[in-house]
Amino acid sequence: MKRFLSSFFIFLWFNACFAQQGDGGFGHYFSNNGWKTIPLVSYPTPNVNALQAEDRVLDSVGGQPWRFGYNHTTAINTENQGVWINTKEGHSLWLVRLKSPNALTINLAFDKTIIPEGNELYVYNLDKSFILGKFTSNHVYKGQLGTELVPGDEVIVEYFVKKNNPKGFVQVNNVTHGYRTAQEFYLKAFGSSGNCNLNVNCPEGGPWQQERNGVVMLVSGNSGFCSGSLINNTLNNGKPYVLTANHCFSNPATWVFRFNWQSAGCSNPGTEPTFQSLSGAILRSRASASDFCLVEITGGLQGGTVPAAYTPYFNGWDNSGNTPSSAVGIHHPSGDIKKISFENDPLISTTFGGSPANSHWGVTGWDQGVTEGGSSGSPLFDQNHRIIGQLHGGASACGAPVLSDEYGKISYSWIPNGSDSTNQLKYWLDPNQSGATFVNGYDPSGGVPVQVDPFLAAVNGVSGTFCSADISPSITLSNGGAVPLTSALITYGFDGSTNLTYPWTGNLPQWQSTTVTLPTAQLGSGTHTFNATVSNPNTGVDENNLNNTQNSSFNVVLNGQEVILGLTLDCYGSETSWSLQNSSGTVLFTGNGYNDNNAGLVNIAWCLDFGCYTYTINDSYGDGMYGLPWCPASGSVEISSLGDSLTGISEANSDFGFETTLNFCVDGSGINPIDLPSLVIYPNPVQQIVHWKAPFPVSSLCVVDLNGKILIKESVSDSLQSSLSIEHLAKGVYYLTCELVSGEILTKKVVKE
Repeated sequence: MKRFLSSFFIFLWFNACFAQQGDGGFGHYFSNNGWKTIPLVSYPTPNVNALQAEDRVLDSVGGQPWRFGYNHTTAINTENQGVWINTKEGHSLWLVRLKSPNALTINLAFDKTIIPEGNELYVYNLDKSFILGKFTSNHVYKGQLGTELVPGDEVIVEYFVKKNNPKGFVQVNNVTHGYRTAQEFYLKAFGSSGNCNLNVNCPEGGPWQQERNGVVMLVSGNSGFCSGSLINNTLNNGKPYVLTANHCFSNPATWVFRFNWQSAGCSNPGTEPTFQSLSGAILRSRASASDFCLVEITGGLQGGTVPAAYTPYFNGWDNSGNTPSSAVGIHHPSGDIKKISFENDPLISTTFGGSPANSHWGVTGWDQGVTEGGSSGSPLFDQNHRIIGQLHGGASACGAPVLSDEYGKISYSWIPNGSDSTNQLKYWLDPNQSGATFVNGYDPSGGVPVQVDPFLAAVNGVSGTFCSADISPSITLSNGGAVPLTSALITYGFDGSTNLTYPWTGNLPQWQSTTVTLPTAQLGSGTHTFNATVSNPNTGVDENNLNNTQNSSFNVVLNGQEVILGLTLDCYGSETSWSLQNSSGTVLFTGNGYNDNNAGLVNIAWCLDFGCYTYTINDSYGDGMYGLPWCPASGSVEISSLGDSLTGISEANSDFGFETTLNFCVDGSGINPIDLPSLVIYPNPVQQIVHWKAPFPVSSLCVVDLNGKILIKESVSDSLQSSLSIEHLAKGVYYLTCELVSGEILTKKVVKE
């Protein structure tokens, strides 16, 4: 859902093919200009200007693969077009030329195709500098096959029939005219993504080399790019499953999976790097709620899995739903070579579009890199290098990395209520019904699996702010080794100390986790750290020491009081932001980055010292949290503590304009509101002159429309009241905004009759 080059093609004409798709080979037909005698089928050039205009809209809206080509539907086959010739050895060749004038690339889809054992299919450009094949029955699934992109606007299809072999049947049912690659699109495919994106082999990507090998670019529907990843299952058997986005779905039998399309180093290479491809897949499961799609590759496999020469890695996963402390995305933005993005902060549980609540992980701002069109379906990894979701959509871009991206959760896709094998992941990724909540990645070339590997998946109870000296930490102990974990030593401490130990015993099978509650500690006021390490597994040696440690930071406020913010969002959460200040004007807490179409209650706990505070809530649209009639209900704000509550904003008064404040004090007995006078306007509705009265001196006055556009602005000399003509304004709803000399903003809605 997110939003090659003439010189490069000349380079290809004098060099060997860089793309491996099929079993290799050069075809059987070649004679200087002999191709001129092959019958030609030509297709009209599409209206590229109109397609590009559509793309500008589609790229901004999302919801589909990133389109690079226009599909010509056809039915060219071995019985109705082309030419048959016999070789001196007694073999037969069927040849046909397919041309789409001015295409930058051409790729094909075949259907109803039968290739008997010994026969071979090839697709290449006119001088055979770019060859796809040989394709055999091993590459065709239910008569269907999709090909990689061939540079230029003309290709030759060659079908070789071995002497005395059955003829079989070959049919081209789709010719794709590529218009967003090459010259115009040297900036839109290879080398296309924004310059803030990092190549996956930059130094920052060093710890992610295995995971990198599992990420693929896929061609969907013959004309669109998405991303996806090989994904492991609990049998560690190399089953060639690929996880991508549901909105990338089309006929998977014609999909092409591009492996290892990446720069060898940090800089973009001067020419397009080499890659390998497999084609064809079968759908296993998909669902729109969390936007996932799981397919199994069917074509070009060796021993039932991805060829070893492709260096495949089947990425692990985590279905626990635990909030990751950080995240990494690996993807192909805008159909470019492989990139990597980093989020160093915890993710948020959210939704996207009309999907269910808490069905997605939200990245609220990338620290390095972003995503773009073509990144859709790419995996999101947690700090433990396991997939936790796939990209649904979002608004991040090189000019706006702070905008959010949303990934459908593995935990939501695992076994949704009422699901079966067709719309869940569990049936396929846990075939032996192990009940695993996580699985590490599988490297087919990695030799003997790790036998002993305890690790700390998470620490709990030691984050945020506490109003008590009593701190009760716990850790999530997991077993990534093949043998059961029966004992381990937990070493932990606070503020840099590691002088505490906890001997754990039990019986933890592979891929299982358990919560270990540690003794309560008492700490003083201030900022603290907690760290924990696991060692001495089964009284022996840990074979993987890279995942043994976890740490966290938190605050303790003694003599403080817990205060709960109950924020009920309307359907336009992205418009809402808030802050909490103490009496000195110091901002203690803030909130923003909420998602649209995610109306509902958000509870946030504060630990506050005794004193007085100002809660300020803003709405960027200017209608407060008023949601009707577009939303089932309007928003509200309630602040509560020790049985007392301050309903500062109810549904009835949710239209507070651009900003309003709630003032309160805490003293150990509850919460005490402070009522401040507000702006008064009359008459309202008004036809010509509106009168206003403020509680404190006013420095300036504005009238704005519902889009936030300033229509009237006047300076006021420290006045407490005055009048303003709005006679020239059209009938409608406006906001009168006063800025006090103190800097505070007061707003009231005005209806012009």
